[in-house]
Amino acid sequence: MKNQEITYDMIKPLIAEEAMEGSNMFCKFKVEGDVFEANHSIRMDTSDTSNKIKGMVKLQMVSRGRSFLMRTLRSIVGGGMLGSTASMVGNEVVRSQTTGANFSVSDKQDAVVNAFKRIMFNFYFDEDSKSWKIARRLSEFARRLKQKPIAMGYDKKTLARLLLELAKADGEFNKEEKEFLQEFIDEDTGTFPELLRSPSLSRVELEEINREVKENIFMVASAVTLIDKSFDEREKAKLYEVAEMMMISDTIRNELIKHAQDYTIESIILSQGMMSRDELYQLADKIGMDRSEAERAQVRFEKRQD
Repeated sequence: MKNQEITYDMIKPLIAEEAMEGSNMFCKFKVEGDVFEANHSIRMDTSDTSNKIKGMVKLQMVSRGRSFLMRTLRSIVGGGMLGSTASMVGNEVVRSQTTGANFSVSDKQDAVVNAFKRIMFNFYFDEDSKSWKIARRLSEFARRLKQKPIAMGYDKKTLARLLLELAKADGEFNKEEKEFLQEFIDEDTGTFPELLRSPSLSRVELEEINREVKENIFMVASAVTLIDKSFDEREKAKLYEVAEMMMISDTIRNELIKHAQDYTIESIILSQGMMSRDELYQLADKIGMDRSEAERAQVRFEKRQD
């Protein structure tokens, strides 16, 4: 399947949702009961694009990368605050009728195909059953979350409170972080105003997290901390404090943060393509990652697509 051209008809049975928002096509693909999100922007790509337009697109990269990181994180841990993704109804395609009117049906279908190609490394086509299957060579971040999903009500609510605390650790609470948290809230976590009124998590509350998912909760929290592509001293200190309160050793703490950093790099690649070495090093510096490890993360991502 690697050398075969992917067409819209070929992946149509996998499409659970496709929706245009402006020039962006947002999709959900359902494979073996799991839902994966991806998007693609329909843009004119000509060689005579002016430097001014190129500059504007460059400025938008950070915002698009942050949004895609949030979307791909939700695709791995599931909607409704890390709940099961298996409840999605059938494979019926849902289309937005309110936006995207300036694009043809062909444009939209091409966008869906390109969105699928962004996450295609997660799947393989089984010739025997003539169907798509989930590849087992997932990133360590994704593998851990799929093996031990965060499903218990107490664990989900504690994670919601932890994410809120970490979002405020750098002294800011931006629109994207608020939207991210609101999309995860469900009956287990309480409402957003209730979470805002909650006191800071105590050592006892963190110790009472289900031992099976404690490390995954910290890993997800680390990934959310890196969403703004920065890792300042206040955020780092807060994460270290949380790890200590959760009785996570320094060695395991650093390993989990590294998985979150790897995942951040992978999400950026998926949102805007492979990075040059200079771009990769610049991102590594911003998220507190060793440059050689960042380079390895990009190489591992590329190898998983072979």
